Amino acid sequence: MNSLKTWTAPPAAEMPYGHQSALARVVAAIGSDALGPSLAAYLHGLCGADHFAAFHIYGDAVTEVAACCVEPEHTQRDLVDRYLGQGGWRHDPAMVSALRCVSVPKPMLIHPDLGHRDYADLRSQLYPRISDRLLLCGNVGGRGFGLSVLRQRPHGRFGSGAIDTLVDTAELLVALLGQHAQRGQTHDAGDALRSLDVIEKCIAVQAAMPRRESEVCARILYGLSTTGIALDLGVGEETIKTYRKRAYHRLGIGSERELLNWYLHLWSSRNRPHA
Repeated sequence: MNSLKTWTAPPAAEMPYGHQSALARVVAAIGSDALGPSLAAYLHGLCGADHFAAFHIYGDAVTEVAACCVEPEHTQRDLVDRYLGQGGWRHDPAMVSALRCVSVPKPMLIHPDLGHRDYADLRSQLYPRISDRLLLCGNVGGRGFGLSVLRQRPHGRFGSGAIDTLVDTAELLVALLGQHAQRGQTHDAGDALRSLDVIEKCIAVQAAMPRRESEVCARILYGLSTTGIALDLGVGEETIKTYRKRAYHRLGIGSERELLNWYLHLWSSRNRPHA
């Protein structure tokens, strides 16, 4: 039995009048932190979503665009960070499908069966209180975006009407994410790696990691070799390898590339523009 169902978005439908004012608030929030709460409220009215996470898909990397609960104070940042920043998405069959179809002309909606055996690990680690999930993916000007919408267990599954409504609004939602990502790019991502001091401060402020592990990760990101890190910190190379192994295990990663993806996600979250 397949764990995924998919839909292709039809031509844009006329929007129900009741959603127009909520959409206006989303449009007004594009490029600011206010987009999260505004989009969460809009999606809740549109299809009954309790949470959402939106992300930019490029190559084999995924970075956050926005994420929020319909009650913003209940947004579970730790789960968002584990899924996006620590690579949980790599084990998600729906994301594997999204990566294949994100470049197609029309947005696609993917409906994973969270009860399927393919989701056993993610269900226990990330979705224990989630009853249903929809994943929308599409592209704007060749830039891929995904939108994951979730229903909490007490509220049951998405109804067929809610799914149809989300499919009908798919092109609009992908376009909104594209505009938000574009307007929010006021920081040059190259700044993230320009100095060891910047890297160390970002990791120290944002990540719960022991000091030595943090220092080793910062120096890896800065481009120092194992020997160079050992000399800089005044310890042996085997000690550096031990700290690196512990840090990678803590972050759920296995390579320098994954460390870079984790750090850029961390840095972009810290430097996201405010309203």
